[in-house]
Amino acid sequence: MPGPLSGTRVVDLTHVLNGPFCTMLLAHMGAEVLKVEYGAGDLFRHIWMPPDVKRDGYEFLAINSNKKGITLDLKQERGKQIFRDLVKESDVVVENFTTGVLDRLGLGYDALKMINPRLIYACSRGYAESGPYKNVRANAATIAAISGWYASGMKLANMPGIKVPAFADEAAGVSMCLGIVAALYSRERSGEGQKIEVAMQESQLGFMVSLLHEHFESRDVGPSPARCADGYYVFHIPDMSDEHWAQLAIALGKPELGRDPRFLTLSDRRKNYASMEAEVAALVRGKTRREIWTAMSGLGLASGPVLSVAEAFDDEHLKACGAVVEIEHPDAGKVKLLAPWIRFSSTPTAITAPAPLMGQHNREVYGGILGLSDEEIQALQRNKVIGP
Repeated sequence: MPGPLSGTRVVDLTHVLNGPFCTMLLAHMGAEVLKVEYGAGDLFRHIWMPPDVKRDGYEFLAINSNKKGITLDLKQERGKQIFRDLVKESDVVVENFTTGVLDRLGLGYDALKMINPRLIYACSRGYAESGPYKNVRANAATIAAISGWYASGMKLANMPGIKVPAFADEAAGVSMCLGIVAALYSRERSGEGQKIEVAMQESQLGFMVSLLHEHFESRDVGPSPARCADGYYVFHIPDMSDEHWAQLAIALGKPELGRDPRFLTLSDRRKNYASMEAEVAALVRGKTRREIWTAMSGLGLASGPVLSVAEAFDDEHLKACGAVVEIEHPDAGKVKLLAPWIRFSSTPTAITAPAPLMGQHNREVYGGILGLSDEEIQALQRNKVIGP
């Protein structure tokens, strides 16, 4: 595997989206990620999919690429011993069970650091490991609700009760990945591992800086989309230079607006901000998103068309940057994925393998890393310590 984390081994006990998003980023950066499953496997293989579909869902395929899939029953004593053996040979363990699950199995941080003092142990919880909510189950939607994200979205849309996209899983995943990378760096100097804990609730709030600004300062942040000829467009133009303001007025077909005394100088435009936005919104109403984009981007102004997901994924810029890749999966066929978006000049990142099938790499991992023979692996299968 390419990437700056090449040579780093991660035992991945995570499921659904929060933890797997973290380990996806680690795998993007070259870490060898061993995804551990058992029974029916990660719920995300099948969730939000029609019941008769015989392949894994897109979200699972997207966030588990570059990983190696193994099966292991951690409730069996032999399974626990194999897990401990893997921990001895690994750098990082990542899990997102509810608080105390691995401790009750005798596989929590305190037990594992005795086996491998250099181990980085990262966990993500809904509400952290202390406080009155520490044992409450959580998901992205419930965290969005309790953090104020849903209420803010409903208020902005002026539509109480609407569904608002939630991103607490991704926020916690990015935060945990950053913590792991920092802990690996710290270990290079100290020689010691440590435990990392990330709460989804706090991660969600951490990614809501603009909304917290609105709360504490009682000032709105950011513009609303303006209607145009073929959809909507977002622009924010209070701080442009006087020259650019005059040029924009010409580009949008109303040069006299550039000479309007209400908007002549930067100070004037800030003072009459609402009127200026209204005038520009009226001008763009009769123009297409492409026409507005050409005019505003040509002047170096920050703006953007409101695109659907399909339009965004088909964007010419993303294609030119190689941001979308297509990879072959044995069940799902060709799957379009975002390429790793953290780019390194000397240790390039890449997606080189699709998301694994259940237990796809059992023989490679248990034979190659732990040195088990084919007969021993077959015995583990017969005893249901590992899956087929």
